[in-house]
This record gives sequence, C-alpha cells and structure tokens, in this order.
Amino acid sequence: MNVWMLCAVVLVVAWLPCLAVCLLATEWDALVAVQLGSTVLTSVLMLLSIAYQRQPFIDLSLAFVLVSVVGSVAFARTMETEL
Repeated sequence: MNVWMLCAVVLVVAWLPCLAVCLLATEWDALVAVQLGSTVLTSVLMLLSIAYQRQPFIDLSLAFVLVSVVGSVAFARTMETEL
C-alpha cells in the first residue's frame, strides 16, 4: 500500500459522516452533505488514479463532478419550489 492508497482510505473514512448526515438530517443539511461528499469522493477517485496509474479514473471523477453539480442544482430547485 503506497501513500496515495492510504490517503484514499482516510478520505473514504472521512466520507462516512457525510453519508450519515445525508440519511438522518434535514433536506438542506443533506444537500450540503451531498456536495461535501461528492468533493471527497472525487478526491478519492483522483488519488486512486494516481495510485494505480490509470487515466480513466480521472475521467470518471470529472464526469462525477459534473453529475453531482447538476444533481445538486436540481435538488435545490426542487426544494425551492416547496418553500
């Protein structure tokens, strides 16, 4: 296990509280947790790309960023109409 894998494992453990907030908190708190969690998971995918020296993981992480931003904006717009 190299240092990149160790950093990825630490970030996955740090992602678990975001998952708990998503499942247990209010909608607005869950939205913030989803944004933070997507940032952490993007970093994990990039670290795994460096650890395994595989370029497709970088492409996957960039696609994940785009999907998470669009999904969060859609979720926020849905919540806005309920107010």
